[in-house]
Amino acid sequence: MAIEPIRTVVVDDEKFSAEATIAMLKKFPEIDVISYIDNSPELMSKIPELNAELLVLDIEMPYNDGMNVASFVKKKYPNIEIIFCTGHAYFAADCYDFEPVDFITKPINEPRLRRAIERAQRKLRNTIKNIPVDKKPENKSKKIGINAEDGYQIIDVDSILYIEKKGRKIYINTKGKKSLVSRYNLTQLEEILQPHDFFRCHQSFIVPMKKIRYVKNNQFGKTYSIILRESYDEIPLSRSKHAEIKERLSEYGIKFV
Repeated sequence: MAIEPIRTVVVDDEKFSAEATIAMLKKFPEIDVISYIDNSPELMSKIPELNAELLVLDIEMPYNDGMNVASFVKKKYPNIEIIFCTGHAYFAADCYDFEPVDFITKPINEPRLRRAIERAQRKLRNTIKNIPVDKKPENKSKKIGINAEDGYQIIDVDSILYIEKKGRKIYINTKGKKSLVSRYNLTQLEEILQPHDFFRCHQSFIVPMKKIRYVKNNQFGKTYSIILRESYDEIPLSRSKHAEIKERLSEYGIKFV
């Protein structure tokens, strides 16, 4: 059965920029650009009738900026995914609060947009129709089942700080709780968590992309480590992974020191 293209709305107050974005999106058969809106009040009033699945959202707009729009959308229509598209990378850290599919700086890079669209497809594949939150059971958490040492555990993906292999055991470190010992190996966990944007940064570690604060050079640039937002631990980064993670994070405004 053919998969329907993603119903996409482009929101940008600059017409030239919007036209460039739409032209790029039309290269992808997975995307159906159903509307272009140049101001946030109109978007917020039209969302119920648009039945949109994805917003490609500028940040700097009159009346309400893109972050205010994202806050409104995520509260009322949490199944609508968002790709932030802006000329300024320094907005990236604040955008993480809205769990966007991606944060892309202008001019848009086609391979980067392709990855964002693929990520949007994965996130939307099993979602239900977008209706206001107050008209359906609330389900904001993203939970997965883990086969652990002490039994089958259900955990919230957003609570995971990082995953570490120590000896023969795999530890899932979560916020404010005892580490969970998984019966899955790292490769299996990497596959389970792939739709949630986790990254295998080292042969013994997996980290959530959205919790990365910055990547640090150690010992005159010969080794690297990752500093996370919600943990005091310093996570090693393999030299072979440095170029890949830097490429994935560079347009998110993540700091490299």
